[in-house]
Amino acid sequence: MDYNYLKNNRNLKAFFKDATSEELEGIIHKLNELYTEIKNKEIEEEQAKKRKEEFLSNLLNKLDEQNLTVDDLAALKELQKKDTRQKMAPKYEYTALDGKTYLWSGQGKIPKLLREVMQRDGITDKNHYLIK
Repeated sequence: MDYNYLKNNRNLKAFFKDATSEELEGIIHKLNELYTEIKNKEIEEEQAKKRKEEFLSNLLNKLDEQNLTVDDLAALKELQKKDTRQKMAPKYEYTALDGKTYLWSGQGKIPKLLREVMQRDGITDKNHYLIK
């Protein structure tokens, strides 16, 4: 049921026509608790919104003081995006059918080219291609 139904006084009376005063008092108590909870949540959201607006306003003021633009910040963010993960050191080295030398870290599936080379050379153990 839509709570808007209870906004109408006639509907409210009809809905609670068989309720006792004690039941209504319990319902009123629960509604007051719900009201307090919702009101506190609204206040917290409003305060968070004000804090965010204040922070952004201060930030814009500081950017103006330093003659910086939003584009400058975006450029800074791009500089910080560098991948900090280290690449796996290669463990295997093999020369493919095209004559090029390839490296493989040993992680994941065996590369298709290495499988072709193993088949060509008649080798079944990939350790034959370990880098020493």
